[in-house]
Amino acid sequence: MPLVLVLVLAALWSLYWVIAASKAQEFIDQALAREKANGLTVTCAKRRIRGYPFKFLLNCSGLKVVQETPTRLTTLTASRFAAAVMAYNFNHMIAELDGPYEVTRSRKRDQNATVVETRKLFSGTAKTLKSSIVLKNQVLKQTTVVLRGLTGTFVDYSNQSRPQEIATTLSEAILHVRSTGDVSKAAGPYDAGGVVNNLNFNGGMANLQSDEGTRFDNFVVRMNISNAPYKLRGKPLDWLKAWKANNGQAKITELAASSGAVKMKGTGNFDLDNLGRAQGILKAQMTGLDSLVKNLVSAGRIREKDADLGLAAINLLGNAGGGSVKVAIKAQKGNVYFGPFKIAILKPLFNP
Repeated sequence: MPLVLVLVLAALWSLYWVIAASKAQEFIDQALAREKANGLTVTCAKRRIRGYPFKFLLNCSGLKVVQETPTRLTTLTASRFAAAVMAYNFNHMIAELDGPYEVTRSRKRDQNATVVETRKLFSGTAKTLKSSIVLKNQVLKQTTVVLRGLTGTFVDYSNQSRPQEIATTLSEAILHVRSTGDVSKAAGPYDAGGVVNNLNFNGGMANLQSDEGTRFDNFVVRMNISNAPYKLRGKPLDWLKAWKANNGQAKITELAASSGAVKMKGTGNFDLDNLGRAQGILKAQMTGLDSLVKNLVSAGRIREKDADLGLAAINLLGNAGGGSVKVAIKAQKGNVYFGPFKIAILKPLFNP
């Protein structure tokens, strides 16, 4: 009798798995159709669901993701995407993206999608690119993304007449986001944090420290994000617009970075202006600032006269002790200032 019961249960479970796998295929097809109607097309050279008996494993080889707007196409390709959920718990998914990866952007001439120019933005691969996603009531509760062993090339188009490649290597990056509120509501708080180890850029505008490039030995950030929309449907800009409409803010509770002799730690706050540009201030304490500014002068990023005046101004604001200085990093009206130095211009994300 026990053997018969086991056989019956096994048969019922097998039937459940086959039906559920078929339903999963239908759900995926419906989701892809909805995204395509919104301008996001996801295709696989080959797609299948396996994992019997205790999990569902979606395997998509030859992944191609195309985001289309009236004026351009942005395309991501990867060799394989895989996602797994346990057959008895659909609220926890593990996903993996295998390289090589390539990201391109194409410009369209008209609504008929005639492509007149395609630019490569990034190409490369990684040893590991995985994420863990936990849902509650079909809303993101927490996620962790792990990237290890990245090697690749970004293309810098800031000089339109001579695009430059930026060779990039990364030992490890870990990002964690967790909801700390009631996800049954429309919006609430999130905690977010990230760790980056051994990130190196070489070439183009990335050579900020020297002709040998720019490197970060270690980078750690933790922040609290208020009034963030819990629903993740739609485009990323829709999420940012909703966050702005909710008067959302981000409070940086910890930021620490090191690059050779240069070390920085600080706290701050920021939000978005009406054009979607970050605005706010980070109050930092730095050691090795003289070395950093000297490298920027050598790389031609700052004039020597401006560097001398800027360092004098920073030192007049007060010394933090122990060979370190206090400096403010401020984003305002689309400009980013490092103390008295203007170091970047932010492009609007929202239409004016």
